[in-house]
Amino acid sequence: MFSRVMMALDLSELTSRVLDVFYSVCPDPQTEVYLLHVVRKPEDVPETSSYYKKTYSRLRGLAQDIRNAGYDQVKILWESNPEVLDGIQKAVDEYDINLLVMASHGKGVWASTFRGSSTFNVVRAIDIPTLVAKGDYKCDDYLRRVLLPTDFSRKSLIALNFIRNLREHVGEVIFLHAIEGVRGDEELRENKEMAEDMLQELCNEMQNFGVQSRYVIADGGAASKEICKLAEEENCSLIFSGRTGAGPIKGLLMGSTAQNILLNSSRTLWVMPDEESED
Repeated sequence: MFSRVMMALDLSELTSRVLDVFYSVCPDPQTEVYLLHVVRKPEDVPETSSYYKKTYSRLRGLAQDIRNAGYDQVKILWESNPEVLDGIQKAVDEYDINLLVMASHGKGVWASTFRGSSTFNVVRAIDIPTLVAKGDYKCDDYLRRVLLPTDFSRKSLIALNFIRNLREHVGEVIFLHAIEGVRGDEELRENKEMAEDMLQELCNEMQNFGVQSRYVIADGGAASKEICKLAEEENCSLIFSGRTGAGPIKGLLMGSTAQNILLNSSRTLWVMPDEESED
């Protein structure tokens, strides 16, 4: 499904988590794999530097592990850039990457080197599907039970195309619709009835593709809280979301909602671009 996948690695303790997520969502051994490490200091770039010798050796070891897992096309990218975000963007464009996998340490990507820039800024800048692996959650199969919040807009359902293509590997899909800002019980009842009909259609579509699914309607709480709460209660392995306010939950990844999910949910987040990619 994804022909060129890049893992942005800081070689922290979360590196193995990034690889685990990759193996789950990219089972095709024909996938081209790119291991990116952004070097911020010019003195660390030359092959004669101690940093290069130590770090590149680790990257070679990871590349060999991936080859041993059956992926023959593995390339190491040694990118020199004082800004990690710029280094990621340059590599994505140069190698025509169509899926980015990275880690979140809770307060941002590579907190010690990223100097205050947070994960959602990276996701907002990179216009391809992006998987953000979290440090406090690990599982053997990240497609085991996925959570897909939706407001029924087309953009909020872009993830369905990915699920269809990965249907042989997806265990279960839980659709979540959050009802906010209703005035009175009658409006709440009408909204629930309409949501139930549309959610059932989505479940029926999943059933046609052989994917187990069900839905949950939440009302009363903020969308981000409902997402985090349900992900924990249902032990979801992955959360799908849109990249902008027109995505699954209004405002997602454009402000406080994104920060709440990234900081408060322990689950891996798969962020979809604004528009469907050609793949």
